[in-house]
Amino acid sequence: MNRTELRELVFKTLYQLENNKTELTIEEAINYLVEDFKGEQFLYVKNFVKSVIENKDELDEAYKPHLKNWTLERLLKTDRIILRMATYELKYTDTPDKVIFNEAVEIAKIYSDDEHYKFINGVLSSLSK
Repeated sequence: MNRTELRELVFKTLYQLENNKTELTIEEAINYLVEDFKGEQFLYVKNFVKSVIENKDELDEAYKPHLKNWTLERLLKTDRIILRMATYELKYTDTPDKVIFNEAVEIAKIYSDDEHYKFINGVLSSLSK
């Protein structure tokens, strides 16, 4: 899998964990989506998911001032997860901003409502300044 596919798997795992009524571990959630997924890529996804979950409140507080007339509660769950992932990468990785924005927008185009990718791009642009 390439990084784009791995980020999409991170998104799906976070979404699954947030929606699941039973207590799944991160490993179980990942392996539910991709059978027999192991090695470095598995660790990348697991650590990314774990870090976003552990820093959820801090990440929400970081992008919250840039929502412009929106509240966290009004955001779609998909948008919240995408913004958390991108905010995590902006704050804690050396991935170029342009790559982070592009990946977040592409995930939003697939998994969020129409035109929400523009909103996500705007929030991230404001956040990175």
